[in-house]
Amino acid sequence: MDSAHRAIPDQALRPLVDRLLLEQGRLDPFELLLAAELLGYEDYVAWRTSHRSELQGALRAAPEAVAGFLEEAGAYARGQKLVAVALEHTAWGDREQRPLCIGPHAGLTRAFALAYAPPPERCQLDLFQDSTALLLEDEVRAALVEHRTDRARDQVARLMHREPRHPRLGGFLRLIQTLDDADASARDGRVEERWRELEEIGPLAGQLLGHRVRDFLGTLWAALAERLAGRPFTPGAGEVHASIAWTRAGRWERAREAIEAEPDWLDQPVLVLVHAESCWRARDPFGARRDWLWLCREYPSAAERVLRDPAFPDRRLADLWEAFGDLELDEELATEDFPAWLLLQDPGAFAVLPPSETSSDDRDTAYRLLHGLVTGDDTVDRRRALGEIHPHLLRQFLVSRRCR
Repeated sequence: MDSAHRAIPDQALRPLVDRLLLEQGRLDPFELLLAAELLGYEDYVAWRTSHRSELQGALRAAPEAVAGFLEEAGAYARGQKLVAVALEHTAWGDREQRPLCIGPHAGLTRAFALAYAPPPERCQLDLFQDSTALLLEDEVRAALVEHRTDRARDQVARLMHREPRHPRLGGFLRLIQTLDDADASARDGRVEERWRELEEIGPLAGQLLGHRVRDFLGTLWAALAERLAGRPFTPGAGEVHASIAWTRAGRWERAREAIEAEPDWLDQPVLVLVHAESCWRARDPFGARRDWLWLCREYPSAAERVLRDPAFPDRRLADLWEAFGDLELDEELATEDFPAWLLLQDPGAFAVLPPSETSSDDRDTAYRLLHGLVTGDDTVDRRRALGEIHPHLLRQFLVSRRCR
């Protein structure tokens, strides 16, 4: 089985490695698999926090394929004059730094044992004072992102002793205070205050921790999401809801669950949008499309904003939305008709939004009739009924039939 290579074509491997080297300065096997979507962040965090006994079962490809993928990336990194750095995998937040298990596949374990980084500059490291401060900074960062508060405090004390005027000391101390505040805010029930604190600390954490700010803040947002469980969504009360906190933590399945626990979540465009993003990130494109098309029918202005966003993730749907806008049929087709129009472009891909069987709205009825026509129930009576309600959709349907 070569599913890893099917997921990332050979010609795409090198640009992916180059991007990670540019962004992070090194090639880490976990970061590579996360970027290649061969490992979900939720599964990775569950393993790092000892909620999974091994990582192998969470991979989205066969162990031998992932091992080969990592080995090929390592070979390319060595060709770029990077050197191998041994890795140890320990549980986050564990004072004893308990070792973690990759899984029974020996080749996979070997592949995860190495990262690749530029060789050290000897002229810099010969300056003992500077090199020691740099090493202490790295120790502080590692302790912070792994939520080892005591170790972070110890390393900051050493850095303070060596360089009392170090420019990042104040920032590191503030991040440590953010970790300490987790217990205090939990005891006091100050969820809104904690929410603001995490939002405010984000830019500083990003500046000090780089790409690993995701790990530092993700665990804190997840803890806050747990405390918000069961708190109903209140329109106009800001984003203080468990689902939003789960998205900040990168836990898309949990965000989806929190939204679906709301009895009337489909009546809240904010929640529908978050649900759609959660579906997409959790590799459920049909669920995401169902949400976006629901917005087209029920909340067209919200749908228009998201479909026009350059960052909209579903390129196929975005291209079709652009084509829909180019039709210049404003008087005959509106955003609410976009889901019906999609049925004519690609029924197999876009018949994911089921018709309402109870609504008497003309557009819902037209969608229901067209949905039946394109999915096999093509009768004269159904065509006649669609023509009476929405003649333009009927004409589009007949044209599509002739084209086929």
